[in-house]
Parts: sequence; C-alpha cells; structure tokens
Amino acid sequence: MKFTLQQKRLLKKQGYLVYELQGKSIKDLRDEGNNFWSTWHNGTELENEKSMMGEVAINPEKLFLPDSNYKTLAKQENMIGNFKPPVGKAIMGNASSYCELAFLHYEKTKEYLFGAKDNYDYARTKTPTSSSYVANVGDFDAGNGLSVYNWGASNGDVDVHAAPLVVPTGK
Repeated sequence: MKFTLQQKRLLKKQGYLVYELQGKSIKDLRDEGNNFWSTWHNGTELENEKSMMGEVAINPEKLFLPDSNYKTLAKQENMIGNFKPPVGKAIMGNASSYCELAFLHYEKTKEYLFGAKDNYDYARTKTPTSSSYVANVGDFDAGNGLSVYNWGASNGDVDVHAAPLVVPTGK
C-alpha cells in the first residue's frame, strides 16, 4: 500500500520521511552487505522473517514516543495504538521492518537511525525470539553496524522505546 501524493506532502511538512519496504529478511539485508553487530540470531527463525511490504513513514526527529521506555511490550503497543499521525495509522513493526528501514534511512540520508542522536536506543518490536522475549532493533553506528537484541516482553528498560511506523490506510 502507498500514501497518496497529498498525504506524502503533509507527512513531509510535519517532518516525516517515507520509505518503501521490500519484504526483506535480516538474512537478505546481511547478504546484501549490511553490517549487523549482533550475531546471536544467525541461523534462527528470526533471520528469515520478512519485513512488511509497502510504504511506511517515520519522523526521524521524533523516532520514539515520549516516555515510552520502562514500559512492557503491551503498554508500548497500546501507546502506539493511541498515537495519531497526520495521516494513516501507527503500528509497531516487526524486527525485519525496523532493520530494513534503518538501512534505507542511512542510504538516503547518511544518518544512523537508532544512532548517536537517538542515544543508541532501541525500538521494541513484536517479533518473538524465545519464550517471552521479543526483538529490539537499535544501537546503530559505523563501527559495529545495527544491533538486534532481545528483551523480555513483560520488562521495560531505559533504552527500549516504542517507535511508531506510520502506514497508509484505505484502499
């Protein structure tokens, strides 16, 4: 699904950037030469999970919802559900979607999403990793690459936030 030209103009005016995700997995992204700091997920089911397909928008200056750290996965999902973007709707993405988005953003802007300006913090995802753990994506820099980490869904942490992805709605 795609945003209309009018929706893209409104998003841009409010600081959002629009990217088209191609349904790539972490393995696909790594095979393309993208650098990942973490390797614990190599060979796991997480490696083959595909990102969403279609356009998503983020506001890189307001990547994380305020006061969304120290919250459980359920509370962060609720915060994203209550977030009202200028168009479309806000969702919590899966790990592969945030990974593909981070590399697309770097390719376009040469800035690290989840990098220094974001305090190297993480976006919580809804992707299960083991038992009650879910994946987090963040801590992105030139030396180490992008980190995919896991954290208990019922636990909050100082550097694990809700990062809404805005997607088009309608036909």
